[in-house]
Amino acid sequence: MNTNRFETFYDAILAIIITVLVLKIPQPLNPTWGSFFQNSLHFTTYLIVFLTIINIWYSNQKLFQYIDKINNKVLFVYGNKLFLITLIPYFASWLSMNLYSLTAETIFGILIIFANISHIISAIVVFGANKSNEKLKELNVKKIHYIGPLTLTAIGFIISYTVYVPGIYITSLFAVILSIFYNRKYGKEIENTERFEALIDAIIAIIITIIVLEIPTALNGNLESLIEIKFDFIAYIISFIVCFNSWKITYNIFSIINKINFKAIWSISLGLFFLSFIPYLSTFVAMHFNEFVPQCIYGINFIIINICYLISTYEIKKIDEDNLLLQIAFENYNKFIITIISTCVFIAIGYFYYPPIIIISCIFSIIASWIFVIAKINIINCNYD
Repeated sequence: MNTNRFETFYDAILAIIITVLVLKIPQPLNPTWGSFFQNSLHFTTYLIVFLTIINIWYSNQKLFQYIDKINNKVLFVYGNKLFLITLIPYFASWLSMNLYSLTAETIFGILIIFANISHIISAIVVFGANKSNEKLKELNVKKIHYIGPLTLTAIGFIISYTVYVPGIYITSLFAVILSIFYNRKYGKEIENTERFEALIDAIIAIIITIIVLEIPTALNGNLESLIEIKFDFIAYIISFIVCFNSWKITYNIFSIINKINFKAIWSISLGLFFLSFIPYLSTFVAMHFNEFVPQCIYGINFIIINICYLISTYEIKKIDEDNLLLQIAFENYNKFIITIISTCVFIAIGYFYYPPIIIISCIFSIIASWIFVIAKINIINCNYD
């Protein structure tokens, strides 16, 4: 069986799992810093799940870039693996609301352990089905790469049942970091970026859809009821442009690159992590449109997204120095720097004068960056002519 369709199906499920947990994070009760950070445990839980899913995707991508066909045994094992992974957001959310519950910790820990075991079995089955594939042997995957994170999670059980109840929760975070470290240490450059591009497209598409779902339904069938939720629509329009711009950035990058590495993948992935907060922050802003804190948090998140893309661009340029078009197109980082600095300036203006100017400034900075890109393309075309 050809792997292309299965990979698309597998990645689509992972993309949905990554973004769906945002819907389970409760909105702050008040537009204050204290109220926002009361949900810090939910944010940390989401980070753990996000890192876990992206790391699973990366590990699977390393295997499947060397194989073209799979059998029914591989499909069965991966089906079980997907079943366990799809349960992670639910029990992670439950745990974040009951951090000191031994029952919640235990069930979450068991799920993580079985997911790890399933990951090990899936790798074994793939290797077993491709014994004559010499390229797979080049991955240099060692048993410790799978056993290390599994052992850490098992230690969490000992901690939770003897010393500190949230031990499983904490060790789960360290386990995924350890697994990421292993992938980083033995990661190789990827010359075929289509699968990562498809994952990016799926995540951004789902994020945009979630923003629409967060808009409340008008109470009545008249114009006045729509006007009452005008801030929700304003936030949606701006957030749609922010998400579309993020897609456009990745499109511009991947349209001219020849290869990508571990650092670039993770910097773009972290950009997607913060982008996935846009639906949550859009609702927060719409509920308190004239308050500074929601607007400021939205602006800070927008800045972090651009910093992540700046870092990824830097890494891609570094690994593909022979790509003349890439080097010229991203000769400097003015596009990102302009966006970051302008947003910081408007946050200061919003603090002293008019808070909504912060979210509105995101559009201005995006338009300015588009103008800069168009001008850059014209210069490149003139040079080639």
